[in-house]
Amino acid sequence: MIDLLARSPIDELEIEESGWKIRLTRGIGSAAVTPPVPQRTPSETTPRKETDTTAVPQPVEQVIPSPTYGVFHISPSPGTPAYVKIGDVVEAGQQVGLVEAMKVFNAVKAPQSGRITEILVEDGAEVEAGTSLFRLA
Repeated sequence: MIDLLARSPIDELEIEESGWKIRLTRGIGSAAVTPPVPQRTPSETTPRKETDTTAVPQPVEQVIPSPTYGVFHISPSPGTPAYVKIGDVVEAGQQVGLVEAMKVFNAVKAPQSGRITEILVEDGAEVEAGTSLFRLA
């Protein structure tokens, strides 16, 4: 599968079979295997509550996800200041952290401008691709 990805013009390959999911992404240097996830039937799901349509709209918050599997770092190296802290205003594309996998460091960048309202993962924690790292408002 790695050779297939390397020879093709696609950047990502995802295969799901018998409850197993394999995802390969070009340029990130990692592959993730996800264990089977049981499918819920409609009778197992919780019924949706009706919402009041006159509710005041809340500000839209967005999370900044991990680009890949690895170890999350909030600063460029031990003992140096963090890229961001709660309350910091960031611009779209600004680096806010790193994810290290096999000595390859992948930048975590803000997808939009906003203010960091919460750091959801501790420095040095192992994260999966797509894990929410920061809350951005």
